[in-house]
Amino acid sequence: MTSLPEYYELNLNESEKPNLKKKPYIIGVCGGSGSGKTSVCREIIKKLPNKKVSIISQDWFYRPLNEKEKENIEEYNFDDPKALDNKLLLQTLKNLKAGSNVFCPNYDFVTHSRTKKKQLITGDVILFEGIMVFHSKELRDVMDLKVFVETDSDVRLARRIIRDINERGRTIMSVIEQYFKFVKPGYDDFVAPMRKFADVILLKGSHNTVAVDLLLQRVSVELENRKVNTNNKFLHSKQTHFNTYLLDDIFQKKK
Repeated sequence: MTSLPEYYELNLNESEKPNLKKKPYIIGVCGGSGSGKTSVCREIIKKLPNKKVSIISQDWFYRPLNEKEKENIEEYNFDDPKALDNKLLLQTLKNLKAGSNVFCPNYDFVTHSRTKKKQLITGDVILFEGIMVFHSKELRDVMDLKVFVETDSDVRLARRIIRDINERGRTIMSVIEQYFKFVKPGYDDFVAPMRKFADVILLKGSHNTVAVDLLLQRVSVELENRKVNTNNKFLHSKQTHFNTYLLDDIFQKKK
């Protein structure tokens, strides 16, 4: 018996092919380091338990450093778009948009390299967060909604100090030096100007409960739109093949 994908390719024109799976709704969440991007995303997932919402962090796609770069790590600028594997990042998002599950790399900020571990990402709604997620027009074009998280610079610096000391094994002086040498100029040059592309400006991060709840409503609507229609006979089931009467019905319509 002909399987569903085979039957589509052999017998149906593009205009006749039912859409079995809606494309995931991708929300870009941009903002400076320490602005609360990740907290906003986590808050949404926390309030939607057991729903098909996933987070992709742009941090996972930093380019692994070579030995020379590691030796001069104080001079390496992580706040420049060139520090990211933009080609892999764009292809990953395009694959997601096409309805495929993807495996994302895992970046170790202590060794500045990728680990062997990869992260499987799937979902009806994808929250894509990072400091430079709006920098590329190609990336912006993949997104359905763009959110810019805006937080006071002093708050962002304080959060970055705490995170880098606790999670990345750095000293307070190295964090402050890096901030004024690379992070602040990078924000001014590459992050703040992207604010103009945002559909939504979210002030104060996850502490802005009203704005987060509004964003949560948008996500809920998209999840509702992607619920499986059990009455659609074209949908995949646990069986590999169509039931005979379904194929017969289709063939009759083709005559």
